[in-house]
Amino acid sequence: MRPEGGKLTIYVDCVSPYSWFGFTNIIRHRPLLNAYGVSVDIIPFFLGAARDGVGNPFTPTPKAKEAFAKQDSEMTGELLGLKVVRPKEFPILSLFAVRVATWIKDHYPPEKFEAAFPAFSTAYWSNGINISKPEGIIKALEGIFPEEEIKEIMKKAVTPENKQRVIDLTMGAGAFGAPWIVAVNSEGQRRDWFGNDRWDQVFYHLAVPFTPVKIVPPEEAKAKL
Repeated sequence: MRPEGGKLTIYVDCVSPYSWFGFTNIIRHRPLLNAYGVSVDIIPFFLGAARDGVGNPFTPTPKAKEAFAKQDSEMTGELLGLKVVRPKEFPILSLFAVRVATWIKDHYPPEKFEAAFPAFSTAYWSNGINISKPEGIIKALEGIFPEEEIKEIMKKAVTPENKQRVIDLTMGAGAFGAPWIVAVNSEGQRRDWFGNDRWDQVFYHLAVPFTPVKIVPPEEAKAKL
């Protein structure tokens, strides 16, 4: 099997730190995926509704898991060069931000969406800005769009057409978590994954050559110093 003709779709939610990690990884992997003939699509979706739709509603992190969850998100952020600080307001509803991101993706050049999505993540997970509110959206997107244009985007984001667009994308994913990764290989075989730590399986399914995680031998590590 050759990878040419494969397709990878990743669904990301605007207030999910692991969506931020998945987005960061797929942007880095995309040039070589494309070089092997695999197309990539990044779709914002409303995780809360997706989870409810498959019977996996949000539940608070158990106390016994809180320390690990903090360690896991912070270390993953460090490995990706991202600053992760748990927001004081958590959780928040992501729906408004997802609607805004969806409108931007559908009506602007790709580079605008690919700047806006991590801007939401950075605003919330690095700076504690509540992006469920209009003032938070404005703060997050400053520098990407003029303020008046952001206000116009927010108006367009809550039109019936865009609301329905978000519903269709969200409920069509079949996701129970985020990021949600769907990969169809060159033979038309589809597989789905939840999480940012399944890339070996994704690349294996797509028949894209990759190097698994390995320990660098001491002599090799010393040679690089």
